[in-house]
Amino acid sequence: LFSQLYPAEVWRQVVGEVGFALTYADLFGDPFERRVEPLQPTDLKQPILQLPIEDGLIWSFTGGPHSAWGDYAGWAGLDFAPPGNVFGCTVSNEWVVAAAEGLVVRAENGEVLLDLDGDGHEQTGWVLQYMHIETRHRVEAGTYMQAGDLIGHPSCEGGVATGTHLHLARKYNGEWIPADGPIPFEMDGWVSSGAGWPYDGYLSKGSVVLEAC
Repeated sequence: LFSQLYPAEVWRQVVGEVGFALTYADLFGDPFERRVEPLQPTDLKQPILQLPIEDGLIWSFTGGPHSAWGDYAGWAGLDFAPPGNVFGCTVSNEWVVAAAEGLVVRAENGEVLLDLDGDGHEQTGWVLQYMHIETRHRVEAGTYMQAGDLIGHPSCEGGVATGTHLHLARKYNGEWIPADGPIPFEMDGWVSSGAGWPYDGYLSKGSVVLEAC
């Protein structure tokens, strides 16, 4: 950031001991005293998750592993579209449900954050991000949910979207956990994997393999 804002001679001062670091310490204290290491323990395992849809309904798997947020985040996101053959941004009355028990710590601008350890901090422990959740009937922050409870309806709210869908991603200690990495993104026995290109990928359960479409 500072390299884009200042010429070289000013940049050296800004990133030195009497620059930004000193200002930050004066305002907030030494950040390294509050560090969490390692952010991802070597034995980290995902908690048990169910699919984020109501039992008995068939949704489309429309997006394999891709950026969780914007263009350059970890490939933690998976996309699902509600039943039907309607394309584009349309109103859906289908429900997205909680994939696990947890506390809703944020619900705004199309985004719902479900904190699975229930401590109220989305920066710690496992957190699920639900994106493109319509304002209508959307769960409110502060709600404690059980797996299967109703979160809201899929939509195009909250960011760039070409059609009504749910974008689901995982975080641990504030870091995106890739859906094509060493910690499988597993829901009801379905495990995600990537194909080396954003949005292309698979969900596998036993001998059944679904490719994102």
